Amino acid sequence: MKFLTLPSLTKRNLRTLAHFSGASLLMLALSTSPASAQDFEYRVNNRVQVGQGQPSLTLRSPAVLSDAELTFKRSDGHTTTRRLGSLERGEVKEVVIEQPPGTFDYTVTLRAKDIDGEPVEFELTFDVAYTEALKVEVDTEEVELGQGRLPIRVNRPVEKVEIEFFDANNRPLGTHTSQHRGARGDIELRFEVPEGDLAALRVAVHDTEGFWESFILEPFWVEIPHQSVVFDSGEHTWQESELPKLTETLERVQQAMRAHRDKGLQMQLYIAGYTDTVGNASSNQELSERRARAIGRWFSAQGLDIPVFYQGFGESVLAKPTPDETAEEANRRAIYILGNGAPPTSSELPRSRWQRVR
Repeated sequence: MKFLTLPSLTKRNLRTLAHFSGASLLMLALSTSPASAQDFEYRVNNRVQVGQGQPSLTLRSPAVLSDAELTFKRSDGHTTTRRLGSLERGEVKEVVIEQPPGTFDYTVTLRAKDIDGEPVEFELTFDVAYTEALKVEVDTEEVELGQGRLPIRVNRPVEKVEIEFFDANNRPLGTHTSQHRGARGDIELRFEVPEGDLAALRVAVHDTEGFWESFILEPFWVEIPHQSVVFDSGEHTWQESELPKLTETLERVQQAMRAHRDKGLQMQLYIAGYTDTVGNASSNQELSERRARAIGRWFSAQGLDIPVFYQGFGESVLAKPTPDETAEEANRRAIYILGNGAPPTSSELPRSRWQRVR
C-alpha cells in the first residue's frame, strides 16, 4: 500500500462570521444609557488550521472609549484578560485568540468607559475551531478510477466528498456527492463512472469544521503496441529468440511513462493474457495467467520500477473466433496497458481481478 499526498488546489475558511462591509457586519448595542448607545462592529476569524494563521477577534470602536479591556472565558475554564487602553471612534483592533488545537466555546466581555466616564460593557459568545491542517492522501496502488473506486486517507473527520467529472475539452460529465458523517482515516470512495471520454476528476473533501481540500486526478490508460511473444507450447516460457520483442515492448512502456509522467498518480502496468481454444477452458485460464505473470516478472527484472499487475482471460476473449480445439496464433496473445489505475472493464477486459506481480 502506497499513499500519495496530493497538493491542495484550494483552501479557504468557509465560516468567517462577518466582514467589515455592507449588511454582513455584526452589530452589538452597548449596554449604556439609551442616549449614548452605539452600534459596535466585530468579526471573528474562528475557523483556522494550524500553521495557517491564528484565530482572532477584530473590533471597531463606535465611539471614543478609555480603559478598554477584553476578558475571554473559554469552555475549559481558562480565562484571559487583554487590555486595549484608549480607543478612538472608528479605530479597529485585532486581538489574537491564543488556544491549543481543538474546538472551544468562548464568552467574551468588553468593559470600558465612554467620553463621560460612564461604564460601557457588552458580551458576545462564539466558538473557535483551531485544527490541524486537513490532509488528503490517495492510495496509489489501490486506485481503480475505471471501476469507480478511489481509496483515500484523511486525517480529520469528513462531512462529505464531492467529485466532478470532465472530458478532454474540460466539459462537465457529471457530479457525485457522498456523505461520510465524521469518518476519518481510510475512506473508500465509490462512484459510477460517467459515460464519455473521462479525462479528469476534481475531488473536494470537506471536513466537519467547514474546511475543504480539493485536487485533480487525470485518469489515463494507454495500450502499448507490441509484437506478440511466442510461448513454448503449453508453457509460460519462451525461447531466447523472443527476447527482442519483449525488449522493444519494454522500451515502448518507458516512452509512454515519460509522455504521461504529469498525470498526478503513480503509473502502473497491466498485462492481460489470452489463449486459443486448444485444451479445456480451465487449463487455458490458468495458462494465460502464468504467461501474463511471467512477462510481468521479466519486465520487473529488467528494472521497470512501477507496480505491475496481471490477469488471465484464457480462451474467453478470442481475437479471432474459432471452434473449440483450434490452434490459432492470433488468440495466443497478451495486451499491455499503462495507466494510473486499473483500466475500465470492456469487451477485451470483461473482468477486473488484477493481481500484483511479486
